[in-house]
Amino acid sequence: MFLAVQTDRENAMSERVPRHIICAVRGGPESRETVTLAVDLALEYEARLTFLHVLDAEFLEYATIGPLSVVYNELNEMGTFTMLILVDRAQRRGVERVDYVLREGNIRNELTRYAIETKAEMMVMGRPTRSPSRNVFKFAEFDDFLFALQREAGLTIIKVSEQQP
Repeated sequence: MFLAVQTDRENAMSERVPRHIICAVRGGPESRETVTLAVDLALEYEARLTFLHVLDAEFLEYATIGPLSVVYNELNEMGTFTMLILVDRAQRRGVERVDYVLREGNIRNELTRYAIETKAEMMVMGRPTRSPSRNVFKFAEFDDFLFALQREAGLTIIKVSEQQP
């Protein structure tokens, strides 16, 4: 079931209690609310929490910055550092089973693939931001992607919007 956190969280949770929650993290400051909610849910349901970050630098394929593998190595190091901080914060708040996964490739494909592979019951995601940086999702197509992900992976998606209190 797709839902917006601020309207329907209780209804979604009455359907099944999650044992594994995936928190899709982009890594910027806009991820704070998403991470906080995912930690809250992991604590509430005593669920395993996995922070998932997908590295996608394919748009640099034709840039003159050097081999793409070098870019991925740098992104991997930064992503690992960020994920270790998030794991530490979740552990300090009391989440007992928490880990992280870094994937390389197309973000849409990797989010779907990981959700299917793990059979997680829930994914917490933030919305695309209105910023000068490149967004993978355009606002108009984001909800369509979430509906498709929910259908393919069979999990509840909690979308954290900018309007979160």
